[in-house]
Amino acid sequence: MPISDMVAKVAQIRCFRDGEPQGVGTGFFYLHEDNLYLITNRHVIIKEEEDFIPDEICLRLHTNPNDIRQNDDYSVRLYNDDGERLWFEHPTGHNAIDVAAIQMNREQVMPSFFIRAFRPEDHIPGDVDISIGEDVLVIGYPLGFHDALHNLPLIRNAIISSVYPVPFQGHPIILIDSRLHSGTSGSPVLTKPSQMIRHTDGSTSLMSGTRSFLVGVHSGTLDIVERDTDQDEPLGLNAVWFASLIPEIITQAGS
Repeated sequence: MPISDMVAKVAQIRCFRDGEPQGVGTGFFYLHEDNLYLITNRHVIIKEEEDFIPDEICLRLHTNPNDIRQNDDYSVRLYNDDGERLWFEHPTGHNAIDVAAIQMNREQVMPSFFIRAFRPEDHIPGDVDISIGEDVLVIGYPLGFHDALHNLPLIRNAIISSVYPVPFQGHPIILIDSRLHSGTSGSPVLTKPSQMIRHTDGSTSLMSGTRSFLVGVHSGTLDIVERDTDQDEPLGLNAVWFASLIPEIITQAGS
């Protein structure tokens, strides 16, 4: 059974410190000017306030596109021998943007593993209308749960809950409504595949094939601190960082 292009772009991230497992999250591959990156949340690979400081991550990747049971592990160091971090953050700082990009050794990874990557052209074009209430997909590993036999992530439904592309509360995020869990931090959020594109001027166009756009990077759930837990359930809202932050991170990393 061949692997679909969509799930081949996503990988579970298993974090280790001195060889001991620390936690799991989700990441996805992104190709920019022939350089390959793994995109995830910064908090997936480091949370200083909780003394969560992994030194290595491990990805389980497909080795045969026609047999999804064939997989192998690929390890990536997070620090060099001098203790300097090997990932890139947004120039405004990690306290403002919870997204990280880890550059991969493309010449080492691509010949050995079957992976696909998002590209800048997968971002939502400026003339495409993404409406509030629209369905989107979140691909990841909730609580680390997935099809371990075939090494496949799970896909959850969500709807856009805040107006895109307006930065919610002034932050470069939108909100989605979905039942998500830890482990899906770093998941790509995509529009549902469709042949029909709706434009901001009210017109529509039909493509020859289906197309999904990369909305952003899922970060985590939001809630009201003052919520009465006996009376009110959690909001069920989740923050998604804009996909446009990814090339901003990568561009400043290469400068």
